Amino acid sequence: MTATWDRSWIRLAIVAAVTVKVVGLVLVVDWTGRATNPFDLAKSLYSRTLEWILIALLIVALIVWGKAILPRTRLHLLIAAIVVANALALLFSAQPYLAFFGTQGRYLGFVFVIDMAVLYLTVAIAFRSRQDWLILFGGLAASVCVSLAYAWLQHAGLDPLPWSMTSRERPFSTIGNPNTYGHLLSVALPASAALAVIYRGSHRWVIRIFATALAVVIVLVDGVVATRGTLLGLAAAGAVVPIVYLKVRGVSRANAFRAGIAGAAAFMFVIFAIAPSPLSTRIGTVLSIAANQDRIQVWVAAASAFLARPFLGFGPDSLLVAWPTFRPLASAAVQGPGTLADSAHDWILQTAATTGIIGLAASVAALIAFSFTIVRRGFARDVVVAGTVVAAMAGYWAHALVSVGTIGVDWVPWVAYGAGATFFSDSIPTARRRIPAIVVLLAVFIALGAGALGTRTLEANRDSWRAREAIDINQAQQAIGLAREAVTLDSGRADYWNELGRAYFAASRWADAADAFESASSRAPWIATYESNRARALAQIARAANASFVGADAAIAAARRGTQIDPKDPLPYIALAQVASGLDRADIALAAAVDAFVLYQDPTYETSVVSSSSRVLDLAAAREQLERAISARDSAKLRVALGNIALRQGDRDTARASAQRALALEPNNPDALALMRAAGG
Repeated sequence: MTATWDRSWIRLAIVAAVTVKVVGLVLVVDWTGRATNPFDLAKSLYSRTLEWILIALLIVALIVWGKAILPRTRLHLLIAAIVVANALALLFSAQPYLAFFGTQGRYLGFVFVIDMAVLYLTVAIAFRSRQDWLILFGGLAASVCVSLAYAWLQHAGLDPLPWSMTSRERPFSTIGNPNTYGHLLSVALPASAALAVIYRGSHRWVIRIFATALAVVIVLVDGVVATRGTLLGLAAAGAVVPIVYLKVRGVSRANAFRAGIAGAAAFMFVIFAIAPSPLSTRIGTVLSIAANQDRIQVWVAAASAFLARPFLGFGPDSLLVAWPTFRPLASAAVQGPGTLADSAHDWILQTAATTGIIGLAASVAALIAFSFTIVRRGFARDVVVAGTVVAAMAGYWAHALVSVGTIGVDWVPWVAYGAGATFFSDSIPTARRRIPAIVVLLAVFIALGAGALGTRTLEANRDSWRAREAIDINQAQQAIGLAREAVTLDSGRADYWNELGRAYFAASRWADAADAFESASSRAPWIATYESNRARALAQIARAANASFVGADAAIAAARRGTQIDPKDPLPYIALAQVASGLDRADIALAAAVDAFVLYQDPTYETSVVSSSSRVLDLAAAREQLERAISARDSAKLRVALGNIALRQGDRDTARASAQRALALEPNNPDALALMRAAGG
């Protein structure tokens, strides 16, 4: 008998590998909890390993069956366009290393795009029947069930793993962030609901009851995860599932009535399920501009970044590079000091800012074309598969309008696009040549070996985490060894060099610390922290040399570079103030402290302003700086400081006026009372 592709064990192996891959993208975590990025990094490395296996199986399949196994459709060109757009964005990116591998903690760079393109291709080639899709749907349903169970454990305070972030108030399950976990649930909910109302086939009632129960549990967990984007997922489910039902069963008065009754019942259940949950409280802030200022700040920055580089953007997953330049002036006051944004919280703005109009056009064209194909051609071929995929896509893209993106969820459109391509698989290719099974197994083992190389990256991440832990408990020498190992295993990550610098700093090895911080800064010149840390190390060297002018100037210059890198963040200014103060440059320290206070009125910044003003020799400049601080926020401390400067200038009238204003703000303030007496009041 002639071997056919539909009956091939290699095709089934690809189906199994795809299922294992996407299940792992939901569930795989570094369960040791001893890594800086235990969720997305573990998932990314796992995905790369399966990518190599899929490539090996794909090559074997093409050798044996030829290109006839590839569905004949121009839709492949749209996937190619997305890859090319990302490749061009990488080529002209501001930071190629970051654009290639992706931001630390996200890993959604060009490598991710290639990984997903392989996933698309293998789905398009291997998935030929409803049975194939039921294997995938079943695996995903099981993984979602496990994640839901773990989310309930977290919410109940029974999480056995000591994560660095609290998981009880808002569970993040196996995805690592409550917002992105909510995104996954927004995909699973409409898909489950659609399967519940349209499935036909063997074990119909078992599958439909299970899908209904899964949808119910997802809504309940949505309530405690409390992600506001869930509203968009619920809206997508409410809009798409009835349409899918009518598309499958036919548009008639009876079916419309059934859909209406079922929709009303589902709506009432959602209302009663969410009303007593934390989600209801967060829903109340959805339309509040004040409550959403943090998102608005990021949206404004992403839009500005897009306008600055409209054609190819800043590079795949590289919004972080643009953030210091385009963040709004009020971002520190809204989000707090030291906040960095690596996502636009909106897939349209994220795509535009990172890959430009070319990448956005390719992505939108793919979304429209594949969606149209699934609806038009897919429903004619297999209503169950097409209906479930359409529902999942609706949930994904709706929630993605406010989500940050993560590898644990962002595989969804690529699988859906692969589903669209499968509906063009009309032929049944026959084998052209034979390959011994041992050759196939050898190819798979080689692929596993190639994928295993990624464990170096995970080990580097763990070493960096252990180094940070050692620094916190004053084990400087141990931290140095661990941090050195991290940069040896993965020298491209700036954060690992920063940890090495911190380890040297803890060991009082100032020169080595400065060199490590410089290495970090050269790899991530858009992060001010590294240059500020280098300034601190240089300041220690200068102090050891009795604050020599050369050393002091170098330290202050490095601290100033930090303020130039991120001029709208108060932390670099505080670093400059601390460095200058330690080197007896009180005038520089005062100006920097006031700069920080103007951006963010923190009490510690106010204390730094007052402390620096007491040591400044240029009284006129000090008075000007204090008046600038008071214009940002009037306070008794600042008024007393201003009065003391005026008193030193011999201006008793201003000193008394300052004391009076301080006492109006804080009656019985001892410093203000002392100032009043000194001013003759």
